[in-house]
Amino acid sequence: MKKIKILKQALNHAYSNKGEHLFYCPFCDHHKPKLSVNVEKNVFKCWVCDTRGRDNYYLIKRFGNFNQQQEWLKLTNQTDINDFEIMFSGSMQKDIVEQVIDLPDEYKSLVNNNSLSYTPALNYLKKRGLEKEDILKWRIGYCASGEYAGRVIIPSFNENGNVNYFVARSCQDKFPRYKNPPVSRNITFNELSIDWEGDVIIVEGVFDAMKAGNAIPLLGSTLREDSVLFQKLVEHSPTVYIALDADAEKKASSLIQKLLSYGVEIFKIILPKDKDVGDMTKEEFETRKSNSHNVNNLNIIEFSYSMF
Repeated sequence: MKKIKILKQALNHAYSNKGEHLFYCPFCDHHKPKLSVNVEKNVFKCWVCDTRGRDNYYLIKRFGNFNQQQEWLKLTNQTDINDFEIMFSGSMQKDIVEQVIDLPDEYKSLVNNNSLSYTPALNYLKKRGLEKEDILKWRIGYCASGEYAGRVIIPSFNENGNVNYFVARSCQDKFPRYKNPPVSRNITFNELSIDWEGDVIIVEGVFDAMKAGNAIPLLGSTLREDSVLFQKLVEHSPTVYIALDADAEKKASSLIQKLLSYGVEIFKIILPKDKDVGDMTKEEFETRKSNSHNVNNLNIIEFSYSMF
């Protein structure tokens, strides 16, 4: 069947069973094939992140190449449209179903919480140079028991105030240090608190963001042009400061080049080789930011991470 062939070319196919075709989900990158595509009914759904749609062409449009898109349109007698909102069930929605998740049942806020059981979390945050105002701003919590026992919880809220992700970090460096939910990281972390009118700082992790101010962590992932965060940066076009770890030079250069191609103003913050943003004081980082360099297509090669 030609449609199946195109889907297999565009997506990471796993196997087929009785009309159900399973793929590795490109939305949440789960390690098992959880994206189910039904060609006959023309629907798809991921059983992990719950991304779903009522027109499989959306998958080809988003992840396929031009030739695959054109071949699909010929097979289905469709006309390409820019507004993919009508492809989704229910009412007019964004091109990806909004990811909303629950915090762990054991999650307790650390704001004004002096219980002895939360002492490990408070000591850990203090050791990282965080204060009460940071706990309040980032709504940091703690799990004393359950699946995330012994971990501080940093939730992410989308622009509507719904939880769409959280970071769970061990207070005692227990392996694994991070134990995050098995859902998509294709989000703008804590967008509810982002001021798109101000300078936006791109950092590696959530603890880096706490020191950097109006910052968004990449959560360790590479920022693709079709990602939610990249599209937000292009849409709002703030002045963007790149402050990735010293060992992420290749990632930083790639991101800078992509953003420059969309006309986004870029500054690069030079970080020391032996210190991440999360290891700095807020004052140290602000000094680094004030000494950052404006990057354009002519001078991008000149910049590399080094210690001042």
